[in-house]
Amino acid sequence: MIKDNNEIVPLMGKKTNPPGIPPANQQEKKVTEGTPTKKSSHFFLEIDGFESNATPNNTSPPVFSKPMDSNIRPCASGNGEDMDSPQSIQDDFVFTYTPQVSPLMNRSLINNNDLISNFTLIDYLMKKFTASDTGKTCLMKALLNINQNTNEIVNMLLSFAEENGILERFINAAYTEEAYKGQTALNIAIERRQYEITETLIEKGADVNAHAQGFYFELNPVQSIYKCETALALAACTNQPDIIELLMDNARTNISSQDSRGNNILHALVTVAEDSKTQNDFVMRMYDMILLKSKDRNLETTKNKEGLTPLQLAAKTGKLEILKYILSREIREKPNRSLSRKFTDWAYGPVQSSLYDLTELDTTADNSVLEIIVYNTNIGNRHEMLTLEPLNSLLRMKWKKFARHMFFMSCCFYFLYNVTLTLVSYHRPNENKAPPYPLALTRGVGWLQLSGQVMVMLGAIFLAIKESVAIFLLRPSDLQSILSDAWFHFAFFIQALLVIFSVFLYLFSYKEHLVCLVLAMALGWANMLYFTRGFQSMGIYSVMIQKVILQDVIKFLVVYIVFLLGFGVALAALIETCQEGGECRSNSSLGPVLMDLFKLTLGLGDLEIQQNSKYPVLFLLLLITFVVLTFVLLLNMLIALMGETVEDISKESEHIWKLQRARTILEFEKFLPKCLRKKFQLGERCKVAENDTRVCLRINEVKWTEWKTHVSFINEDPGPTDPSKIQDNSRTNSKNTLNTFEEMDDLPETSV
Repeated sequence: MIKDNNEIVPLMGKKTNPPGIPPANQQEKKVTEGTPTKKSSHFFLEIDGFESNATPNNTSPPVFSKPMDSNIRPCASGNGEDMDSPQSIQDDFVFTYTPQVSPLMNRSLINNNDLISNFTLIDYLMKKFTASDTGKTCLMKALLNINQNTNEIVNMLLSFAEENGILERFINAAYTEEAYKGQTALNIAIERRQYEITETLIEKGADVNAHAQGFYFELNPVQSIYKCETALALAACTNQPDIIELLMDNARTNISSQDSRGNNILHALVTVAEDSKTQNDFVMRMYDMILLKSKDRNLETTKNKEGLTPLQLAAKTGKLEILKYILSREIREKPNRSLSRKFTDWAYGPVQSSLYDLTELDTTADNSVLEIIVYNTNIGNRHEMLTLEPLNSLLRMKWKKFARHMFFMSCCFYFLYNVTLTLVSYHRPNENKAPPYPLALTRGVGWLQLSGQVMVMLGAIFLAIKESVAIFLLRPSDLQSILSDAWFHFAFFIQALLVIFSVFLYLFSYKEHLVCLVLAMALGWANMLYFTRGFQSMGIYSVMIQKVILQDVIKFLVVYIVFLLGFGVALAALIETCQEGGECRSNSSLGPVLMDLFKLTLGLGDLEIQQNSKYPVLFLLLLITFVVLTFVLLLNMLIALMGETVEDISKESEHIWKLQRARTILEFEKFLPKCLRKKFQLGERCKVAENDTRVCLRINEVKWTEWKTHVSFINEDPGPTDPSKIQDNSRTNSKNTLNTFEEMDDLPETSV
C-alpha cells in the first residue's frame, strides 16, 4: 500500500525542461488549479510522471525490435538521466495549457478562444497520459512493469479515467509506432498473464476484438515465431485457459476473427505447435477447449489467405502430432458429435470399426491433405505423416482398387516398348548401306520390322507428350524435389526425345542416329528401375540406391573431379612433349593424363607416364599424393558413408517406399477420366448429426490395450461379414451407421 503521496513513484518517468527554459513549477501549479477537472484529477495532474506531451520537435527515435518496452533507451545527454523514462526525450517537455501572451490583446483573446474550443478536456487528459512517439499510455506502462502495486495502480487509473469521461478512449488506446501498432492494454495484460486485470479491463469495456498490426506481429520465417494479433489468439497460444473462457463467455468476442494472414484462432494454435510433447499437449487442450466452447465446426473449415484450413496448415508445416490429433479426434457426446472427425461404429472384442471423415483429405477436394504431403518436399517428416490413419488405409485401398492394375499395365507396356526398340535396333540386315535401310516388305520379317518401328515411334510420342504435361504441372520447391521425387518424369521424357531424334536422323540419312539410338536403349532399360516401387522388397532396395547416389556419390564425385583436374593439369605440365631423338608421346596432353589418373584410382594403371617427365621425383611425389587422396582416402570414405546411409535409411526405408508409391498412386489418379474417378472414389456417406452428412472411410482396428481397460457397448451388429465390404464398399451400411449414433449415448461404458 502507498501510505503517502510523496512516496509515489512516478509512472511516466522524470520531468525534464527544454534547454533555455527555466523551471515552471509555479506556472504548472497555477495551470493545474485552473483546469476545470473534478477533485480527484488534481492528484494525478500533480504527479511528475503525468506531465503532458509536447509536439515532438525532432524525429522519433529508431524503432527497436524489443517487445513494446525496454529498460535501455537512448539518452539526450550523456548523463543518462532520462534512461528510465518510457517516453522519448521530447515527450518529457511540459505542455502549457495557458495560451501564449501576445503584445496585441485582441489577437491573444481570439487565439485563446480558438484553443479552448478546439482542445477539449478529454483531449488534454489523453495527451497528458500518452507518449506522442509511441502512443503508449500510462496504463500500458503500468502493465509492462508488473509489481505488487500494479493492480492498485491500474484500478486508480481506470477510476480516474471513468470519473473524467475518458474511460473508453483511455482503455482502448493503442500503440501508434510501426513495430507494435494496434497493441492495446488488454493485449499487454494477457501477455503478462494478469487474469484479474484482464477481467477488469473487459468489464470496463475494453475492445476484445482489437488487432495488433505492427510489423513485430508479422510472421518471421527465420525465427518461426507466431506473434498473435488478437487477444483470443494470444491467450490460446500462451496456454491461458482461464482467460480463453473469460473471452469466449463475453458476447462481444468474435471467435471466428481472422488476422492479417487470414488465420483464425485454430490456425494460430497449429502454427505454435512443436515437436515437444509439452507444447503439443497444451495446444491440443486449447484446440479441444475452443471447439467445445464455440460448438462451431466452421472454425475448422475456415481458410486463410493461402487457402489452407487448420488441418491443411498442419500438413503443410509438417506438424505430425497436431495432425494426428485432428484426424483422430472423437467426441462421443451427442450434442458435440459433429465436431468429431472419427466415429466409432461398432466394437467386438479388441476389434473396433471406425469411420474417419475424408473431408479435405482425399484428392476430390481442392488442395487436399494427400497432395500437400506427397508433393511438398519441404516437409521433412512427410513419410511419417502418411502412416497416420486414415491416410495410410486410404492409400492402401486406392492401390488395391485401381492403382496397382494401372501400374502393372504401364510396366508391361514399357517393357514391351523397350523390347521392341531393342529388337528393331539390333536387326539391321543392310548394315553396309547408308540409312534409311530399305524394307523387304515382300517377306514377313519386313512387315514385322515396319510394325515394330511404327510402334516404337508412337510409343515415344505418347511418352513425350505424357511426361511433358507432367513436368509442366510440377510444382518443384527446389532442386531436391526433382532429384528425389520427379526424376522419372525427366528420365522418361529424355528417353522418348532420344528415340524421336534418332528416327528423324535416320530418315535424313545421318549416321549419327546410332548415337541417339544407343543412348535411348541404355536409358530405357535403366528406367525400368522405376517399376520396382510396385514391389516392397525391390522398392526398398531401389530407395537405398537412390539415397546413396544423392547423398554420398554426388559429394564424392565433386571432390574427386576437383582432385583429378588439379593433379591432371600439374602432371601434364611436367611431361615433355617430344624427346631429344624427335619422338613425341601422345599422352603428353591433358586428356590421356586424366585417363591414366582415373585408372590409377581404380588400381588399373601403372607409373610409366613418369618416365618422360621433366622432374621425375616431383612427378612421382604428385602421383603418390593423388593415389593416397583418392584411392586410399576418398574411396574408403565413400564406402563408410554409404554403409552409414544404408543403415540409417533401412530404419525408414519402408515409409520412404510407401511415400514413393503414394506419389505413383496420385499420378495415375490424375489421368483417370472423371467418370472413372468417381467410380473409384472410396468411402461411404454417413449422417453423423442433424443436417450433417459426410463421406467417411471405414477402418477396422485392433486395440488390445483399449479393450483390456474398458469395453464399449456401441452396436451389437458387427457390420458386414464380407471382408471386401468391410474395407472398401461399405456404402450399404450407412443406415446402420445412423442407428449406431442414435444408440451410442443410451448405452453406458462398463469398466472391467
